[in-house]
Amino acid sequence: MSGQVLIVDALSAGSGQRTSSRDSIGCGPRSVAGVFEKHEIKCAIQRVEEILSRRGLMKRYEHLAVSAMTMDLPAVQKMVKSWRQYNPRGRVVLGGPISTDPKTALKETRPDLVVIGEGEATLDELLRNDYFDEDISLPDIQGIAFLESNVVRINPARALLSSQDLTERFHPSTARIIDYRAYQACKVYVEILRGCSNFKRTKYPIMDGTKCTECGNCDSDDSATRMVCPEDIPPGCGFCSVPSTWGPPRSRSAESIVQEVKELLDLGVHRVVLEAPGFLDYMRGTEPLTDPCHPPANLTAIKNLLDRLNSLPQVSHGDVHIAIENMKACLFTEEVAKTLKNSMISSSPNIGLETGSEYHMQQIGKCGSPDDVIRAVSIARNHGMKPFVYLIYGLPGETDETTQQSVQMMRSVSDAGAERIILYGFRPLPGSAFAGYPESSLKDELGLILRKEAEKINRQKKEQYLEMVVRGIAAEPSRTHHGFTMVYPLEEGPLMTVPGGFSAGTPLCVRIKKVLSSGLVAGEVVSEP
Repeated sequence: MSGQVLIVDALSAGSGQRTSSRDSIGCGPRSVAGVFEKHEIKCAIQRVEEILSRRGLMKRYEHLAVSAMTMDLPAVQKMVKSWRQYNPRGRVVLGGPISTDPKTALKETRPDLVVIGEGEATLDELLRNDYFDEDISLPDIQGIAFLESNVVRINPARALLSSQDLTERFHPSTARIIDYRAYQACKVYVEILRGCSNFKRTKYPIMDGTKCTECGNCDSDDSATRMVCPEDIPPGCGFCSVPSTWGPPRSRSAESIVQEVKELLDLGVHRVVLEAPGFLDYMRGTEPLTDPCHPPANLTAIKNLLDRLNSLPQVSHGDVHIAIENMKACLFTEEVAKTLKNSMISSSPNIGLETGSEYHMQQIGKCGSPDDVIRAVSIARNHGMKPFVYLIYGLPGETDETTQQSVQMMRSVSDAGAERIILYGFRPLPGSAFAGYPESSLKDELGLILRKEAEKINRQKKEQYLEMVVRGIAAEPSRTHHGFTMVYPLEEGPLMTVPGGFSAGTPLCVRIKKVLSSGLVAGEVVSEP
């Protein structure tokens, strides 16, 4: 194939412009780029908003690959429509979490095909068959969906990649990180494992009326038995589609992870996040790993990985921060905290609570208990970490009672040392048990109670930073204050804005002077290393 491929990152773009997660660069588009590079095909990654604002850039490319989530459907529609105007004969391939509902993706965006689930092996087969240059027999390709005479055709699913595949066969591109604007200041996600170990299931009925019959499989001692549900209820927390889409955890080798991080740091990346639905699932137990709380975390494997990352010069010199996010509370112990602390990880473990009601938590299929979350937050704080706690408003089963319990739990985890409460509105995701349930509303009274409490707690937490000096990395000009620059914390701390213009990637030390909101503070640059 002679022409270049444009890989469009539409993740979190919504209707075409990211309003949150602006400092995050996910793994998916780089994984797609890695497959093209494996076949020595030139490619480039662009954010969807940058392409839509400079549509003439599309003329440089011959084919289009788009990575998006379900919420990004409007942005994908705009992108494909614009692409067809400039490249009517170029192929359009769509993938990512949006593919969990291939019928809607095909009907609403009209790509040439949708890659369902894991994309590497499917894209690899398409390239080996010269799909972008020739007409091939699509019914023979597993893991895709396409339109045939305006009828949706969904082919059989492809087997999940193994740990060996993720380690040896496919490698995310590191070179293409330079395509992202201000990448030097962004959180760059590096996948250490794929899949989730929570194979419990919700007790609430799914939309066709099917309900758990308490067969006992979810609590079986046999890992394979837990994967089987006689009622075909999707596994995991009812609001989440990760276990049903990506399966149980499969870990990459420490060697492959460290090599990827090294290459990214050599290109100027300052902030790396070790990506996993549950970090403590890394190398834990035997496959398939379908029990979210047993056995305990594999501290030997975790220590080996972190020690090797800490040996990289940029990390050992303090110029780069390695972060860890998602951790299951039931696995977070004193031993885990000590291992992270001894490995120089002063991170913000993100711990999912979702609801402050233990009964509600069990009913939605969540593992652990609210007490597990309080204990994990206390342990993390005692070891110098700044844990974040997640909740969701508008979940199926939410009541006045569960809302009040969630408010009380917010206060309890805050008192225990939570750095921030992150509150999301419920969205029904295709592939999850709650697909088809109504989306949460900003007008909902119970959600308003939770949002007000989270806002109050988070603003109080930000006030603790007043007059503190925080190391950060200059990112982009402020979109709301002319002459100001947005600064992302290098280690742990708040999002900052400072007067003056600074190039992306410039290290800064900022003294916090004012709390602007529950999520933003203003400061002044006190030194420029």
